[in-house]
Amino acid sequence: METMEQRLERYIEYFTPNLAHYRNMVAAFEHEMQIGLEAHLSNPDVWNPDVCSFKMLDACIDRLPTGREKGIYYALDFGGTNFRVVRAALKGRGKLSFSQHKRSLMNASSTASFSKGLMDSRATASQMFDFFSETCKEFMVKMADLKPDAAQKTEHQAGFTFSFPCTLKTINNAILMEWTKGFETGRSTNDPAEGHDVVGMTNAAFERFEVPLKVSAVLNDTVGTLLSGAYEMNRDNHPPCLIGLILGTGINAAYFEKEAMEYGYKGNIINLECGNFNRELPTTNVDHELDFADVANRGGQRLEKMVSGAYIGELSRRAIVKVLQHHAPPCAWKPHSLSCEHVCTIMTDASSDYGVTENLLSEIWNHSFPYAQLCVIRRLCHAIMNRSTALSAVVIAAVARKTHHLQPAMGGVSCAIDGSLYKCIPFFQRVIRTYLDAVLGKNISSLIHLLPADDGSGKGSAICAATVGASKASGGSSFFR
Repeated sequence: METMEQRLERYIEYFTPNLAHYRNMVAAFEHEMQIGLEAHLSNPDVWNPDVCSFKMLDACIDRLPTGREKGIYYALDFGGTNFRVVRAALKGRGKLSFSQHKRSLMNASSTASFSKGLMDSRATASQMFDFFSETCKEFMVKMADLKPDAAQKTEHQAGFTFSFPCTLKTINNAILMEWTKGFETGRSTNDPAEGHDVVGMTNAAFERFEVPLKVSAVLNDTVGTLLSGAYEMNRDNHPPCLIGLILGTGINAAYFEKEAMEYGYKGNIINLECGNFNRELPTTNVDHELDFADVANRGGQRLEKMVSGAYIGELSRRAIVKVLQHHAPPCAWKPHSLSCEHVCTIMTDASSDYGVTENLLSEIWNHSFPYAQLCVIRRLCHAIMNRSTALSAVVIAAVARKTHHLQPAMGGVSCAIDGSLYKCIPFFQRVIRTYLDAVLGKNISSLIHLLPADDGSGKGSAICAATVGASKASGGSSFFR
């Protein structure tokens, strides 16, 4: 009969990266990107997941910021129960300062009687976008960019990070396909949001409330991270930032494709939506069981389910009960009872007896584990986080190769990274470089500069508005630095 120690070593081996396999994954990921480009050329309006696991979406942005952009720009950020407006003062040379204001959609007076506030199906689209407009107006008055008694009001451009599924027709035309995340706004009214242009609804609300803002660009947080990195990189002596990466609750990448227009794209920045990657993945029985339990999205987002913060806790919990078996307490068998934050606490526990871990598990699982079992739990959490880091390195390596900048003559490439996994976990930042060295070789991986980004959905959105404005001023021609 297999002992607990033997089971532990078996599962550690399951999750330990096989470097030869991971190098093959880099090639498979890069090949999938090329397939996606060709699929877009054949049929740009339809994504066929059987052909390419990436959506390869057109961000409709044909240039990167130069770092010389200056002026006051605004950003709207909406992807959940809070709406945020950001004011960014771009100062040139890659420098900027910003202020922000946030309000909850649950506190809107117009829908106070609805159980879900502005998320309720009885709330109209106009009520939601009027709420956005009122919030922006309040903030602009506070920042002295709007004086109600002024004869003329200076109009400011804004970017909108709108994190719901949209069909992007142009940089300033995004049709909301459907609400997700529990939103139902407008569904029980004659004024729905679904099927309508987000930018048009926002700008119409600005006109109703006499707010001197105009949304000139709509984007997602990954594209915003790339643009934010590209703007700020210009103040340092680093290679050009051509990649944006989100490593947090989910995983996604965007990159600057020099030949995008040859494949039918309007712009050069492509949003991969790469969490759905499913080729050559080193899946285990734990991964298969987690995926099967996800009834709503079974078979989808396979890479994301192995990497992202939304799943690391549940992967760790499932591995722990498989190794501990009857030693695992009843509460440990409850799905999603261990979070990524818990895993991070366990991994960073530096106490000699792992007392922090013991107290944490006692609180969430109502059980006191002996020291030997705490060591088992710690090793499993470490192995799963380590695999997540290695898979993230595969994504960076593949996208970096696709930019064709991984050669000394091109000077290398920078990758801007946002998200809690990368920014808040020192282990992730340290080990991801180790795996880049392993899958590419040190000489090549040294050409990749990793840039921790901050607030791609806010600053990046404002920078996007500035970049779009610069493009219009110059006649809209694309360029590549």
